Amino acid sequence: MKCIKCGEELIGCEDASVSTLLGYSSPPGHDHDDNCVRKIYWCKNGHDQAVSIRRRCLNPKCDWVGKDECFCHPGKKVDEWPEVSEVRPPWWKRKKNN
Repeated sequence: MKCIKCGEELIGCEDASVSTLLGYSSPPGHDHDDNCVRKIYWCKNGHDQAVSIRRRCLNPKCDWVGKDECFCHPGKKVDEWPEVSEVRPPWWKRKKNN
C-alpha cells in the first residue's frame, strides 16, 4: 500500500488499533458491527496515515460486509491489513516529516 502524501510504500504500523463506538445490532449468531477499526501506518519519509479494515460477519454462512468508507478518516477501507516490515507499540516515537 502506498503513502497518500508521497507515494512511497508504507513500511510500518502501530501495534494497536482504535475503533469508533457506534451502536449496531446483529441477528443472533452473527456479527454485523460496522464500527471503524483503524491503525496508523507510516512510510520511510515519516508520513502518517490511518488505514481501516472493512468489517465482515464472522458467521461463515453470512456474506455481510461493512461500508467501504467511514467519516473518521479519508480513503476507502481495505479487506486485509497491509503487510509492513516494522510494527511498533503506539508509545514508540518515530521521526515525523508531516
